[in-house]
Amino acid sequence: MLNCAGVAFRPAEGPAGPAAVPALDRAVEPAADRAAEPAGTDPEVSGALGFRLLGPVSVTRAGAPVPLSGAKIHTVLAVLLLARGALVVDSRLSAALWGDAPPPTSNAQIYTYVSRLRKRLGNRVQILRKGPGYVLDAREAEVDLFSFERLDRLGRQALEENRHEEAGRLLGGALDCWSGHALENVTEHLLRFERPRLEFLRAQALERRIEADLAVGRHRSLVPELLSLVARFPMDENLRAHLITALHRSDRQAEAVQVYSEGRRILDEQLGVVPGQQLSGAYLRMLRGESADTPRRPLVLLPARAAAFTGRAAEAARLRSLLLRRPAGPGARLRAALVTGMPGSGKTALAVEVAHGCAEAFPDGVVHADLQDADGAARPPAAVLAELLSALGETDHTARSGGYGLSELVRRYRSRIAGSRLLVVLDDVSSDSQLTGLLPVGPDSALLVTSRARLAGVPAAHTLGLGPLDEQDAVALLAEAAGADRIRAEPAAVRDLVLYCAGL
Repeated sequence: MLNCAGVAFRPAEGPAGPAAVPALDRAVEPAADRAAEPAGTDPEVSGALGFRLLGPVSVTRAGAPVPLSGAKIHTVLAVLLLARGALVVDSRLSAALWGDAPPPTSNAQIYTYVSRLRKRLGNRVQILRKGPGYVLDAREAEVDLFSFERLDRLGRQALEENRHEEAGRLLGGALDCWSGHALENVTEHLLRFERPRLEFLRAQALERRIEADLAVGRHRSLVPELLSLVARFPMDENLRAHLITALHRSDRQAEAVQVYSEGRRILDEQLGVVPGQQLSGAYLRMLRGESADTPRRPLVLLPARAAAFTGRAAEAARLRSLLLRRPAGPGARLRAALVTGMPGSGKTALAVEVAHGCAEAFPDGVVHADLQDADGAARPPAAVLAELLSALGETDHTARSGGYGLSELVRRYRSRIAGSRLLVVLDDVSSDSQLTGLLPVGPDSALLVTSRARLAGVPAAHTLGLGPLDEQDAVALLAEAAGADRIRAEPAAVRDLVLYCAGL
């Protein structure tokens, strides 16, 4: 597990240099904030400063605490740090300190708190008066919040790229930056505005770390932690889904069923809703009897990779990025990509290559269907659905043979893939009408389509158009087929052939 390594404060860009500080008399602030202020001369100015926001707001110098007392002085420090070097106007500080009822001497009191901070922090940190507010310049300081955000960002990227072991370490390091609840010793006014956002970021990082740990087989060690988390947050469907998965993989199916039933009851009684996709999906995967072993090899039903795959590295990287980057937040949609191009441009070879490379990211499988028959005619949706149902383990003979009507086949297909993490590859789609009922639903699955033309029915934010190969790549492809020695022996003939084929 990584430790929370500090990230240096990075101020917002702007003109350097302090503005003139107005002469203000020391205000009379509340006794509770004044009396507790430690006595003493200016602190030592040597040693690196560290600031903590993810717990009690505090300062250290070379690892030793810097004494600060009173909720208001901690509030001023927190607001300035959260601004990341940007100007904090007096009215913003006033709202954080007193809400909607500031005293007549609010500006003078703010100046007093800033003066105390300057004295306690020494010359490694500058709090500058600029226009109507203050700027904290702490270029050499380290801030736990910024460390958390950096490690969380790196962990999220590793998880999206299926580097699960690394993701778990990074996200664990991010969570180690916390030492309690955020901003524990500030005013209620600042707490109300800032803590929910920070705690939400923490919850997201925790969920991602659990997901990474599940992916590398740490389900048994996760069960106690998840039981505690679900007890604390009984309406969190994602945590409950992870607990069901961990219990199932630990051969504790009866407990997993109880966890789901309890969650369904709580959601109904408290919110009047049914379980969402992730919770119901985890439950359905258990009921379908998926192997509890983990990690599990996904079902990969794809054509073989092309023997020679040349000249499409950039396009393949872009497609992988589209298919592997999971959208976040409410309303997240299906990940989808559409590859278009002339016949012979390599659409199928590219799609198959990318799908093979992404297979590990889709533990419920990768399935492929060719939407043209051997004669080049468009296959009807019912025939394709029957093929996909068979690939996904459908046991009903009538469904496997396409004997049901289209609506029943669509219902069975959607029921079977509900909550799954599946990649569906639809090759040589000729029209939108062929896509009826074939698209998976939700952000956990992905869709990769090839077609000669753009398709309005594909919910893809990105369409990748393939052009001809350039001359160098075309020669390399020809060398894979004919042999490098022959290519070198007949350069003129090779050039003529490449020009004749126009890169296709």
